[in-house]
Amino acid sequence: MYTIIDVARLAGVSTATVSNVINKNGKVAQKTEKKVLQAIKELNYIPNHIAKGLKTNTTQNIGIIVEDINAFSSSDIIDGICAYCEEFGYTVHLTNLRVHQKIDTPPTSHYDQLETSLEFKTSIENNINHLLSSRISGLIYIGVHPRDVSRLIPELNIPIVYAYAYATSEDSSVNYDDFQGAKLAVDYLIQMNHQKIAIISGPINSFPSHQRLLGYQTTLIENGINYLPEYIKIGNWHYEDGYRLCNDLLDLPTPPTAIFAMNDLMAIGVINAARDRCLRVPDDLSIHGFDNLRLTDYLRPSLCTVDLQLKTIGIRSAKALIEKLTTQKSTADQIKIPCRHIPRDSIKKLSL
Repeated sequence: MYTIIDVARLAGVSTATVSNVINKNGKVAQKTEKKVLQAIKELNYIPNHIAKGLKTNTTQNIGIIVEDINAFSSSDIIDGICAYCEEFGYTVHLTNLRVHQKIDTPPTSHYDQLETSLEFKTSIENNINHLLSSRISGLIYIGVHPRDVSRLIPELNIPIVYAYAYATSEDSSVNYDDFQGAKLAVDYLIQMNHQKIAIISGPINSFPSHQRLLGYQTTLIENGINYLPEYIKIGNWHYEDGYRLCNDLLDLPTPPTAIFAMNDLMAIGVINAARDRCLRVPDDLSIHGFDNLRLTDYLRPSLCTVDLQLKTIGIRSAKALIEKLTTQKSTADQIKIPCRHIPRDSIKKLSL
């Protein structure tokens, strides 16, 4: 195995010059840098960042704890983190808590039960210890749904950023904007001349549900549309909730012309419930989702929805953590990424 001394000898420069090239500190002439890079290539030299970390007590290792890698949101967030870390020379160490393997079709309350269990807390501590043994300099915690996870992570002496989750006001977090995303959906339905707009919510004690419901109510009021309590149905994020609650809404004396489901899975339930009643989507009923699951573009009709910009959440999380590491500042930013509206075929413009 070749060392930095071998690279310096082949390139005809000092080891300090080789170090400057590897660390990209801009102190090396372009011609000299080319010679060093050519020597590194010829020798297939791999810098020993672990040894460097031991010497400086810092590393370019980032730890990621993801609650469940199979959650629809996780892969894009992780991809964003990896893309940013790769660009700036950081190595990612990933560990998966496999939450969805421990809960069957989980409602929010089951997460609360899991989080208070000794087994789950032990699992998190074991994973953190594993990451710390890899000499990580910072940690990103990725939730399966946005909620307060402050009681899960023990106090550490490295910076932490929470993605798709949040902790106390003293911690940094990166999430999408539920309120703004719901306003995008309802604004679009109003632009398409709908006034009888119903909503199927997630659990009422869920922070995303609360913010999306607030966005729905605010947008109706801003546009002078009556807010009807019978148009609000409470589900639990599942397909079956969308199917059942769609039937409840269509049985009303004055049924809605449009239904905004707070996630795509419930929206698909709404579509199928409407079809089973021989209603045409969107001619007889317009349906709007939220999440932009990959399959929604392949439905017929394709589902109008809201994109959470998950990769951007990952990028901003990595950026926030690396800024903490490089500036040594312990700022606590609560970053909200704006959602993006995805207009598709499940919404019909009504005639005035």
